[in-house]
Amino acid sequence: MKQNYHIDGMSCASCASRVEQAALKVPSVKEASVNLATDTLRVTSDNELDPTNIIESVQQAGYQANLILSPQEQFERDERQKEAKRIMQKKQLYWMFLFAIPLFIIAMGPMLGIPLPHIIDPVSSPLGNALVQFILTVPILYFGRDIFIRGFRQLIHKQPSMDSLVALGTSAAFIQGIIATIYWVISPTSTTGHHPIELYFESAGVIITLMTLGRYLEELAKGQTAQAIRELMNLTPPTARVIDDNGNVTLKPVDEVQIDDLIQIQPGESLPVDGIITQGRSAIDESMITGESMPVAKEIGDTVIGASVNSTGAFTYRATRVGQDTMISQIIRMVQEAQGSKAPISNLADRVAHYFVPTVIILAILAGVFWGLVMGESLNFTLRIVISVLVIACPCALGLATPTSIMVGTGNGAKHGILVRSGESLEKMHHTTTVVLDKTGTVTMGSPTLTDWLVDSEQDEAQVMQLIYNAEKQSEHPLALAITRYGQEQNFETLPVESFNSITGKGIEAQIADQTIQVGNQAWIESMSSIPNHLIQQAIQWANEGKTPIFAAVNQRAVATIAISDPVKDSSEEAIQQMIAEGLKVVLLTGDNKATAEAIAKQVGIEQVYSQVLPQDKAQIVKQLQTNSECVMMVGDGINDAPALAQADIGLAVSSGTDVAISSADVILMHNDLKDVLRAIHLSKLTLKNIKQNLFWAFAYNIIGIPIAMGVLKLFFDGPLLNPMMAALAMSLSSISVLTNALRLRYQRLL
Repeated sequence: MKQNYHIDGMSCASCASRVEQAALKVPSVKEASVNLATDTLRVTSDNELDPTNIIESVQQAGYQANLILSPQEQFERDERQKEAKRIMQKKQLYWMFLFAIPLFIIAMGPMLGIPLPHIIDPVSSPLGNALVQFILTVPILYFGRDIFIRGFRQLIHKQPSMDSLVALGTSAAFIQGIIATIYWVISPTSTTGHHPIELYFESAGVIITLMTLGRYLEELAKGQTAQAIRELMNLTPPTARVIDDNGNVTLKPVDEVQIDDLIQIQPGESLPVDGIITQGRSAIDESMITGESMPVAKEIGDTVIGASVNSTGAFTYRATRVGQDTMISQIIRMVQEAQGSKAPISNLADRVAHYFVPTVIILAILAGVFWGLVMGESLNFTLRIVISVLVIACPCALGLATPTSIMVGTGNGAKHGILVRSGESLEKMHHTTTVVLDKTGTVTMGSPTLTDWLVDSEQDEAQVMQLIYNAEKQSEHPLALAITRYGQEQNFETLPVESFNSITGKGIEAQIADQTIQVGNQAWIESMSSIPNHLIQQAIQWANEGKTPIFAAVNQRAVATIAISDPVKDSSEEAIQQMIAEGLKVVLLTGDNKATAEAIAKQVGIEQVYSQVLPQDKAQIVKQLQTNSECVMMVGDGINDAPALAQADIGLAVSSGTDVAISSADVILMHNDLKDVLRAIHLSKLTLKNIKQNLFWAFAYNIIGIPIAMGVLKLFFDGPLLNPMMAALAMSLSSISVLTNALRLRYQRLL
C-alpha cells in the first residue's frame, strides 16, 4: 500500500533526505520518497501502514507530518467513525431502557393504577421505593455520562450548550432524589404515604434516556443526509487492472493507480480513473456524470471519464487524472465543501444560539425565584419548574435548521447534475431576476461545423482553403476546431507555420509559405482591407440563417468568407420559454456578429441581445444590468465567459466548458442542459423554503415551549404543569422533526 503525507519544516534537499531516512526507520516501510516542490512524502509498503508510526518518526527528525487523505478516504473514515458512534449509542440505549422502564413503572405506577410489591410500594415502604429508584437511576446516568462531561465542561469554559442545560436539570433532579432518600433514612418512622421532598429520580433517568434516544435518531437521520455523497462514492470501482511494462495485468487498488498507467477495461465495467483510449473502441455510458442518456462512441484518442460504465467493447486506456484529480473526485469534493458551508440565512440562528443557553439558564432561575419566593410554592413545585425549563429548551433545533437543509439540498442537486459550491450560492439563486446566456455551447450545441464557404473568383479556392486550414490548426477556438475538422476530413496538406498570433476578440494571424493570412471577424478584416461586396452579401445571408460568418485575408487582401453552423440545443427553446414564463428576464450575450446572434435569439425567443461583445466587455454588461437592481445569473462555458461569471451575482458554468470558466462559477451544470438552470433556481427556492420552515418550527417550539415549562398555563389559566419527562421528549422530537423535514428535500422534483 502507499500513503502520502504533507511535511512541514523542509527547506532543502538535506531536509528531504532526513525525512526519507526517518520514514524508512519504520518497520515494513519499503520505499520513501520526498517531493520538495510539493512538500510531500510518499511511502510504500507491502503491508498495512499505521500513519501514527510514520508521523512520530518524522517528528523525531524535527519535522511535522500529516496524512493526506483523498475525499473518498476522508468520507469513508468519517462514515466509519459515525457508524461506530451509532453502534455505541444503540448499545447504551439497550441498557438504559433496561433500567429506565422499571424505573418509570416504579415511580409512576401508583398514579397509573399499577400495583407494586410491598417492599417497593411508596406508601408502605417509601425508603425501599427511594432506594430502588436510586439503584436503577445510577447506571442510566453512567451510560449517559457523556452529556454530563460535555455539559459541565462547556459550562466551566463559559460556553454553555444544550448538554449544559440537560446536565444542570437532571443533576438537580438526581440531587433532590438523594436528599429525599436521606430524609427517609433519617426519619424512617414518618409514614405519611407521601415524600415531603418528592423523588425526581425517574425524571433524571428518563430524561437522559430520551436525550440519548433523540441523539441516536438524529445520527440516523444525519446519516441519510450524506446519501448523495455515498452514491457518488459507489460509482468508482475499488480496483483497476493495470498493464505493466511486460504486458502482464495486475489488479491494483484504485488509489495506487498512477498517471500514464495503462488500464484494461472489459464490457460492463466501471472506469477507475480518467484517461485517453490507446487501444480498442467502445460505447461508454456517461449518464451519471454528463447526463447524456445514450452511450457515447469512443475510439483511440478519445477521453474517458472515471466512474462511467463501459457498455460494449474491450479497450485499453492511459490514465491522465488519478486520485483527487479525477472528475468524480472533484465532484465529491465540491459537494462536501458545499455541504460544510453556511448560507447567510443561518446568521440569525447563529446569533440567537450564541445567547440562547445563558438566557434559558437565567429564565429557569427567574421562574424558580418567582414560584418559590413570590408565589410561595413548595421546593418540589419550584424544582419541577426549573428542571422543565432547562430540559425543554432546544438550541439543537436552531443549530440543525440550516445545515441539514443545505446538506440535503446540495446532495439532491448533485444527484441531478447541479453542483453548488457553497450554501451562499445556493441561497442567492432564488433571488435571480435576470438570466444572461452565452451563445456558443450554452444555447447552442457548442460543436460548430463548417457548412459553407465562398472564395473570391480571382483566387485559387483550394489554395486559400488550405492556407485557412493550416492557420486555424494552431488555434483552440471552437470555430477554429470546426475548420480544422473539415480540413482533416478533406485531407488538406499540412504546411509549415512560420509564426502564429491570436488576437483576442478579433481573430488569428499566421505566416505560412511566405504568405500572411488573417482569419477573423468582419470588422477586423475590414480594418486592413476592403471586403468585396459579394462576400459581404453572402455573409449577411448566412448570418440571417443563424450561421456565423468569418472572413479571411491573404497578404492584407480579403479573399474569402466561411460559414460555421452551431445548431441550437433541442432543450434550449423550451427551457428559455419556461424561464420567461416564470418572470425571468433572459438576455443573450455573445461575441458573435449581430445578424447571427439575432437569428439564434429569434429561434429560442430571446428579445434582448448583446452581440459582438469582447470578453472584457461581457463583465461590464453584466455590471450594467446589476445597476438596475437586477440579481443577475450568468451562464457560460468558455474562457471569454470567466470575467462575466465572476462579476455576476451567480455564475453557472456548463461542465463541458474550460477549467477557467468552471473555476469562476458558483454552480456547475454537469448535464449541459439549459433546463438545469431552472432546476438550479428551483433547488434554491425549495431549499430556502425548507430552511425557513425549519427555523419557524425551531423558534416556535422554543417560544411556546419555554413559557409553558415556566408555568404560564398554571399562572394565568390554572392549567397543568409540564412534566420534566414530557419536556425532554418534546425537546428530542423538535430536533428530529427538523431533520425529518430537511430529508424531504431528497424526494422533491426540481422541474
